[in-house]
Amino acid sequence: MSSQARVRRRAVACARCRLRKVMCDAVSPACSRCVDAGVPCVALDSSTKRAAPRSIAQYLETEIANRERHHSSLRSTGPGQEFSPAAHPPSSPGGQQCSLSDLVIKDFTPNFLGLSAAIPFARCVVVGTRIPSTRLFGATDIDEHHPRSIINPFPLGTPLNSIPLDASKYLFDNYMNRVAAQYPIFYSNHVISCYNSVFKRSSGNSNFGAEANAYEIYVVSLIMAISLTTAARTQQARANSIASGLFKNAIRQIPEVLTNDFKGLQALLLLLQYAFLDPGAANIWLLSGFSSQACIDLGLHQELPPDSPVSILTRDMRRRVFWCAYEMEIAVCGGLLRPTSLLGKNINVSFPTDIEDNAICGAGIDPKGRPSKFTSHRIWRFRQIECEIVSVLFQNEEPSDASMSLEAWMDSMEKAIHEWDDEVHRSAASNMDPSLNSQWAEMDLYANIATPYIIVTLYRPSPRIREPTCQNLMKAFIAAVRVADGYFTQANLDFGNSKYVFHQCHHTFASAVAFLQALQRCKDSVCTLYSLDQVEGFMASFSRLFSTMAERWPAASRCLEEYERLLAPVKKDYVDFITQRARTRSFSHGTSDLSTLVGFPEELMDPVTNLDEMFNFGSFFHPAGSSTVEEHSWLYSQVPTNWNAEFDFEMD
Repeated sequence: MSSQARVRRRAVACARCRLRKVMCDAVSPACSRCVDAGVPCVALDSSTKRAAPRSIAQYLETEIANRERHHSSLRSTGPGQEFSPAAHPPSSPGGQQCSLSDLVIKDFTPNFLGLSAAIPFARCVVVGTRIPSTRLFGATDIDEHHPRSIINPFPLGTPLNSIPLDASKYLFDNYMNRVAAQYPIFYSNHVISCYNSVFKRSSGNSNFGAEANAYEIYVVSLIMAISLTTAARTQQARANSIASGLFKNAIRQIPEVLTNDFKGLQALLLLLQYAFLDPGAANIWLLSGFSSQACIDLGLHQELPPDSPVSILTRDMRRRVFWCAYEMEIAVCGGLLRPTSLLGKNINVSFPTDIEDNAICGAGIDPKGRPSKFTSHRIWRFRQIECEIVSVLFQNEEPSDASMSLEAWMDSMEKAIHEWDDEVHRSAASNMDPSLNSQWAEMDLYANIATPYIIVTLYRPSPRIREPTCQNLMKAFIAAVRVADGYFTQANLDFGNSKYVFHQCHHTFASAVAFLQALQRCKDSVCTLYSLDQVEGFMASFSRLFSTMAERWPAASRCLEEYERLLAPVKKDYVDFITQRARTRSFSHGTSDLSTLVGFPEELMDPVTNLDEMFNFGSFFHPAGSSTVEEHSWLYSQVPTNWNAEFDFEMD
């Protein structure tokens, strides 16, 4: 064997040197051999076996420079010379003129939203969002015998033609009147057109949905699934199962639906909206990230110039879709305490109008129209407050006002959320439109949950403030109980109210952890302010909600198991404290009170649990091992013949 060092082949050799099997010096943008030979120096794409630029950046710079020179020559065309409109850069679908860089990059941008045209991103994340847990288990994604394995094919689902026409109309009206006001993703006439294409038969064609395309089937399937989940008064498990079948019916359309354009983004947001109701259907974290990235790619986070040749309706729809995507991402990142893609300092786009769609057209907006989208505006403002708090306390971002001290900033955030809360309650009380009473009542309850949740997030231990004062911890303590009680009220609301179990699950679990942290550190304050019966009632409020949530999302029962595991040592420690306090201060809670808190099962005791690390949950997106419950029940696959009687719709 030769003692000389082996000469390694350069991985970046150009195509000509590779073909000639000679050493390439890999100089960019052209190697020395190609320069000497006077030929273009290109690379070889191993996947397509075709020539490709050696440097994409250099190639783009060269192409842009060439187009700019060509554009300059057109501007200098003399009066007697012919001018070709085709040489000018074309306009985009929105009516604004494309830049030279847009034209160059167009060749490198796929027209699909996914890994390939046949594999959209959404299909990659239809594996379910997992409940919060501090325990890591073995994954079951590739277990072919597990019903949630990603290698198992989806059942056929629930076809749209199984829904009676009267039930479909009822569900569609419920979505348009109650749900769409919170998430105005679509222009109402567009959604109505989709519904008519699916459910209305023309005189010349009696086949169901014969005139509907994949996009319309997708939109209507998800609208029916969302509305059924919120509208059913009884048989909730069966309603959820049928909704899951409608979701699968929509998923089969995504190769044609999820495109890299505005319509594709709207479709993605509708899928995310359903996933909030059924977190076991798709990975909410990834879906919200994809939607935010699509907003950035489409430039929706920046306002169009005032002189842009776009209609008022187009401008309003851009704003609506962006703020819906923003709200969804902040809801996810806030619940998981994770970084956001859309920071406030990078956003320069106004809120859309809150006037109903009937008063909006391409020519303008009728100011006399009814303001039916008031809920979305107030929720967006709430998310802006939540985004700043999570970014500063949990992601170490700087406050929006860098001149403020951290204490002054926290006071300003508390003031901001209370001002927001007061405005919601005042507006709800002053509403004079009876048709909006139910929406205002739901918004009023939303504020009763959102405000204490912000207080919990603001004053709980965080990476930035690991040792809050006892005063601040006590604020989080009582606010956490208000979050659980508010969500319990929301979970038991009547027909038509949105019950997004993702928010309930993660917000309540985070509040429960903050409650336990305060109980650990502020025993003396808790014992002074509240009786033992009251503290026991506070503890039970979280268990009660988790049990109720499990009826809508069965996997949430593990939240109850996890909470009770964390509660046991904290509860025992508190009992020991008040017992010792009674002995030393001649202060007694009564024998009957203490008897309910003794005799803890050994299997529940976990004294090594560190509650300060609970904001880094161990598993959100992968199966948390085998469970006694499944995220979907297939026991109710048969659709009912009488939807009104089955789900107590109270249709006329």
